[in-house]
Amino acid sequence: MINTGKLTSLLYSQDLNILNSPIPTELKNIRANKITFIGIGSSYWVARFAEFLWRDYNARAAITSSAVQSFDFVRSKYVLSKNDIVVVFSHRGTKTFSMKALDIAKRSEATTVLVTGIGSPLTANDKTDFRIETCPQENCGAFTISLTSAITRIIQWIGTYNAVFLERLKDTTNLLEKELPFKVHLPKFFANLVIVGDLIHEIVAHEVALKISETSYLPVRSFGLEEFLHGPRVTLDNKTSLIIFSSVQEPRREALINYAKTIGCEILDIHENLFDLQMEFRWLAQLLWGQQLALELSRVLKTNPDTTRTDQHLYYEAKKALSL
Repeated sequence: MINTGKLTSLLYSQDLNILNSPIPTELKNIRANKITFIGIGSSYWVARFAEFLWRDYNARAAITSSAVQSFDFVRSKYVLSKNDIVVVFSHRGTKTFSMKALDIAKRSEATTVLVTGIGSPLTANDKTDFRIETCPQENCGAFTISLTSAITRIIQWIGTYNAVFLERLKDTTNLLEKELPFKVHLPKFFANLVIVGDLIHEIVAHEVALKISETSYLPVRSFGLEEFLHGPRVTLDNKTSLIIFSSVQEPRREALINYAKTIGCEILDIHENLFDLQMEFRWLAQLLWGQQLALELSRVLKTNPDTTRTDQHLYYEAKKALSL
């Protein structure tokens, strides 16, 4: 079973190795109008991170970015051309719909990029123009290092146009190595946990909720901040734990906190200013805080974060019949 110490030591040494391993230089020379990031599960949230980062920090803003779940991409009719780039994230390189997405993109003559773990099947190479490897295959069912490694690869790509942004990631990584592990306060109400975030912090909220669900088997709910204020806020009560990932500069965060205080629910306000890091990467610290929370909850609840419940016979039998 992985633990917080192992997560800390492997995550950052791995990312530092990745930062010393260049991406294909040809990527900088691709001329395109649109880039689409694709994935499923945690890989979809990597795609969403990539969409935000590409849009906000890429000097070549003329290339518009979007993120799509691989199932939606395959089942819906997305228009592609040879002027597009399609980036598929798949750590194992075996997910059915992610590989089908590569096939569709290749047939449309778009430039294809597979971001995948070291040791994933090389048979995917005939479906992609560029293969970018991240980290070795993880033995944890709820991936952690693969997530941040894939994000790092995208930041390296953006760094070919915006060198300052990449340097700030390196500075942030060095600082994080000294700060981790963060002090994580466990929520009081494990079984009624709501996680909310805005903008890139919303992606943090969704990924952290997914990690907690996968490692602790808890039915966690996650929302965008404004989405939550416009309806689901009424589900809060004095036996709810609310985790907020946001910025102190966002006034809607204060609106949510005031509402939640009136209701009497527990509030864990994990805002950006808790982390003394480069502003561009404080969301990364929030993500790592959430990953630590998932592991701490797993430890307290005595679940195995590496098995996705297949250590229980009933779930093992159910998983055998499930094709992903």
